[in-house]
Amino acid sequence: MATDYWPQEEGAVFDAHSYIIPCYPDGAISEMSSVKPGTTVAGRVSVIVSAALGDGIGIALRASTGAGAPARIPVLFYGACKVTFTAAATAMGEFCMNNTTTTFTAGADLGTFVYANLVAGGGASYVMGMLLQGTDASGEGIILVGKTA
Repeated sequence: MATDYWPQEEGAVFDAHSYIIPCYPDGAISEMSSVKPGTTVAGRVSVIVSAALGDGIGIALRASTGAGAPARIPVLFYGACKVTFTAAATAMGEFCMNNTTTTFTAGADLGTFVYANLVAGGGASYVMGMLLQGTDASGEGIILVGKTA
């Protein structure tokens, strides 16, 4: 059974629109970067910048300069957020996932990689959310963040 760190985590925001949890940074993280679970902060909920396509579980809403600097950063695990995509012209309702760091990919750009994993189900899904509106000319779009599997 996994260790439950919840009693030690304070300041989380849970409402009908978003889940934002203060997490300990394991290293340097850019603002709006996709993050995955961290491992170096013992006994705490920690995150580190995503290292591989589709491994993100949340979006850092503040930057960190290194492990523990600042002590905690807010991470959006569920809710709406504006992010930058690798290509413009993605449409509302398309699935999206992180593209390693501060950019995201959606729709046709996902190719067969994501859809094959969606069919596999369970822990194989790399989808991080869904576009709530199509991207604009600069490649920005609003996504509903929420790890699906």
